[in-house]
Amino acid sequence: MRKIIAAVLIGFLIAGAGTKIIYTCAPVDGAAGCAELDKAVMHPADLLNNKQDSLVHFSETFVISSLVGFVILELFSREKKRRRG
Repeated sequence: MRKIIAAVLIGFLIAGAGTKIIYTCAPVDGAAGCAELDKAVMHPADLLNNKQDSLVHFSETFVISSLVGFVILELFSREKKRRRG
């Protein structure tokens, strides 16, 4: 059970850090334009509204990183048991 919880937390942290939404901002000093890159987790309403497919990207990253995290934790656990026994 602990490995599952840890894997879900790992997946959420990686997905939160990896999902980005680009916002337009006012040009500074006569520049042609600019864009502000922000993490989707900081804007949950935009994430839930699937702005720029952020919810899809978040979900994909969450599932993949959770599975990979669980497999790594399981492998470490088995290796630890093998060394003890």
